[in-house]
Amino acid sequence: MHLQADIVVARTNEQVWSFFGELANLVRWDRSVAQVIPTSGEPFGVGSTFDTIAPAPRSRPGKAGARLSYRCTEYVPNCQVKLLLTNSHMFKYAEWTMTTDDMAGGVRITCQLDAILRLRYSFLLLVLLLTYKQAFRRDLTSLQHAIEHNEPAAYSLPSASTPI
Repeated sequence: MHLQADIVVARTNEQVWSFFGELANLVRWDRSVAQVIPTSGEPFGVGSTFDTIAPAPRSRPGKAGARLSYRCTEYVPNCQVKLLLTNSHMFKYAEWTMTTDDMAGGVRITCQLDAILRLRYSFLLLVLLLTYKQAFRRDLTSLQHAIEHNEPAAYSLPSASTPI
């Protein structure tokens, strides 16, 4: 399954990547993330790993949400990052790609998901295909708002001149 959406953010490419460089910012815009846990050291780049914890299920508010693990497989400063999902009950394979392109008035951020559901979750394929545009739009609108109203980040991803 291939899902993709984009949004334009009224900021510079460097500001966008500074925001992306702070992994904790995932909580500010991705509704499926309640907590981010870095599992490798800085600086962020190819090979970096982290886990996310999903929000607690509404039906079981005392229970922790699902834990997913990711590894950065490609990183082109101020251009693109690919994150491979390495631990998931639902997905057999999933890779997220975030790409930015300068344009008049800001930066276009393109979010892409290439994924294969595990057989026992294959019944969700139609639901995902029917609802992903609205879900991506909500998350990307939250991303746009978070970046455009963000304070300068204390940590940022390395620039193109910084070796990874």
